[in-house]
Amino acid sequence: MSHLPADLPADFGAAFAKLSALTKLGVEDMKLMILLETAGDPLYARLADAVEPEEAKALLRQNGREETAHAHRLKRAIEILTGAPYEIPALEDNPYAKSPSMGTVTVEMLRGLVQAERGGDALYQTYAAGEENPDVAELLRQNGREETRHGERVEQVIALLDG
Repeated sequence: MSHLPADLPADFGAAFAKLSALTKLGVEDMKLMILLETAGDPLYARLADAVEPEEAKALLRQNGREETAHAHRLKRAIEILTGAPYEIPALEDNPYAKSPSMGTVTVEMLRGLVQAERGGDALYQTYAAGEENPDVAELLRQNGREETRHGERVEQVIALLDG
């Protein structure tokens, strides 16, 4: 089984737009979502490198680790649906994992990230509602709940930076 989706969008934005238009994830869509989720870890790491204090860094790094956990849940979902093992592509094989250069992290940038994380929860809940397999649906719901927690952590970072 190929580790990359069959129809790979050109960039992160195009991949996100493709997934945002769906109400149910197929296996190839889950492979694409895995790429976006694993790309979240280096993105959050770069954000963490660009902020102080250490507490803010820790919150952002925790979000990154959980983005990778989302990918592992999607991996399990693929394996449930296909009955075959699936390997998450290595970060160096992920075309979306090269996070953009990070300038100054602003509160406005972080507020946008909060909204994106909340939107991620809504997407996962939509996908779960459209999923027939209850085990897969629960994995999707769990990812969604964590997206909201990511937004809450980013709000904590905002408070630390504003404080």
